[in-house]
Amino acid sequence: MEQIRHVLIAVSLLALVVVVGTLGFAYLEGLTPFNALYLTIATVTTVGYGDIVPETQGGKLFTMGLIISGVGITLYVLIEIMGLVLEGRLSKAFGIAREKRSVAKMKNHKIICGGGRTGTVAADEFRKEGTDFVIIEHDSAIAKEVREKNLPLVEGDATLDDTLIEAGVERASGLVSTLPSDSDNLFLCIAAKELNKNLEIVSRASSEEAAKRMYSIGVKKVILMEKIGGRRLARSLTKPAIVDFLEFATKTGEIALESLKVEHGAKIVNKRVKEVCTILGIKEKVGATIVAIIRGDEVINISPEDEIREGDTVVIIGKRELLDKFESLDSF
Repeated sequence: MEQIRHVLIAVSLLALVVVVGTLGFAYLEGLTPFNALYLTIATVTTVGYGDIVPETQGGKLFTMGLIISGVGITLYVLIEIMGLVLEGRLSKAFGIAREKRSVAKMKNHKIICGGGRTGTVAADEFRKEGTDFVIIEHDSAIAKEVREKNLPLVEGDATLDDTLIEAGVERASGLVSTLPSDSDNLFLCIAAKELNKNLEIVSRASSEEAAKRMYSIGVKKVILMEKIGGRRLARSLTKPAIVDFLEFATKTGEIALESLKVEHGAKIVNKRVKEVCTILGIKEKVGATIVAIIRGDEVINISPEDEIREGDTVVIIGKRELLDKFESLDSF
């Protein structure tokens, strides 16, 4: 950092002046090294002399030069140090103010509670999707790392109402809870639901019991991290090609899964899958494929003859840039 380099140069110059002054007084005035150092410090700091003063004409001339150079360098050191401190504090203060203004303008955004490894992965995914989000983090060290990545941040305890309100929970559309303990995640979900009943919440959990409690208060999805991790480890041995494909798709972003809700009055209601593909021209126009239908809590492994009903969610796979074309389709 340029400012730190300036401070180091200034301190080095001051140290050089003290050494030269000590050697000069010792030679010209015949002082002991300690008294010479004492007289040098008294000179460059302009505090005046007490019992030790320059006696010879050469010593007085040397003192005048030392005062001119020493005082200037001392002031330079103090200014650089003060500048470094103030710049850091002011930049942090202005940065936090900017963050607050930015978050205050967000609507229908996502809130990530926890800026650790899981939270930053979620942030990366939101960023890839072009989704507005803000991270809540209580640990100052982690918060500093989040700021260094230029991610929007609210520093505070996510389980407190004031922190959630500062993050815009009342205007948010979704919340991801990645706190380390089940009790904190559960308490956070309760608090968030009280502030915004329409908020869609996804949370991590380490036990089935905690997951049941979260579902009972309206959490949309609870992820059991250990179970998912264990399943993926096993499949890396039994079905490595599938795991590699999913890893490629999620990392590169070239291939994506899109879910589309079948609303009332949609053209594809009560149509079979093969008819829907014809109506939408999925393969010809978009280059995508319908891979599943989600009906309530059930995932249907589709066949061409399966019927799509109102309220279903259709899952489509294809290249990301091509899936964006679905926004212009009015069949859903």
